[in-house]
Amino acid sequence: MNRAALAIVVSLALTRPLAAQDVDSLAGKRVVFLGDSNTQAGGYVTFTTYYLEKLHPKKDFDVLGLGLASETLSGLSEEGHAGGKFPRPCLFERLGRLLEKAKPDVVFACYGMNDGIYLPLDRGRSASFRKGVTKLIEQCQAAGVKQVFLITPPIYDLAAKAGEFNYDEVLTEYARWETTLKAPGTHVIDLHTAMRKARDGRAEPFAKDRVHFGDDGHLLVARTILSALGVNPPDETVAMIKADPLYKLVAEKRGMRSAAWMKHVGYTREKTVKPEPLGTAEADAAKVQEKIDALRRKK
Repeated sequence: MNRAALAIVVSLALTRPLAAQDVDSLAGKRVVFLGDSNTQAGGYVTFTTYYLEKLHPKKDFDVLGLGLASETLSGLSEEGHAGGKFPRPCLFERLGRLLEKAKPDVVFACYGMNDGIYLPLDRGRSASFRKGVTKLIEQCQAAGVKQVFLITPPIYDLAAKAGEFNYDEVLTEYARWETTLKAPGTHVIDLHTAMRKARDGRAEPFAKDRVHFGDDGHLLVARTILSALGVNPPDETVAMIKADPLYKLVAEKRGMRSAAWMKHVGYTREKTVKPEPLGTAEADAAKVQEKIDALRRKK
């Protein structure tokens, strides 16, 4: 589908919740998670994969976390980013290679935090973000991706004083716009609203620096994604989950594959990492998966 056609299909509608998707939309398929630093950190990708593996032991899951810190869809960067060392990377520098090499069937994408470049809401910057979202959908569909899940940006975790600029106002608008999108094979998971509701009942922030959340924030993201897939994990603490040997193996596999695939695809951030062969990464990951499967059979 060309961009002009997609622009017609992607239209505004009344905000509505995502209809629950069956877990079979992921089982047996290559699933790729895209996003910025919170995605690259891997916490919510690991929690999501852990519960898929744990709660559906007879299904196979192939999940790759390929987030990149500082990344945007808008292609914008604030003056002096990273102390002037490098501008923010843009997904579209690497997306074509990623789609060609990873060949995902399903893509989850969480962007927006960096796209407003921490400045007040602006028509031009908003348009750049919207254009980036549309371009992401278009390129994924052209590459054969069957389903795209847009995850609205998390909150900017700050209780602003009256009259003080709060960057969360920008993220709220970006999230609101995403929830109105309709496009074939595209679903929207409203993380922003879920995180805001959860934050309103908490004394402590999810992100002490307002952006990068800790384990409890990553778990909330995973639960929000899983809920959209019709999966309801048990009410467990982060400590309980991390004590499970299954979790440790899932985390090991995610970290191993993410590191190898990021280098395999290549990217530009503070420096250019040229694409390189995967080597033994997939064979090594398969050995970890054998251990995961052995534990799943016991449960």
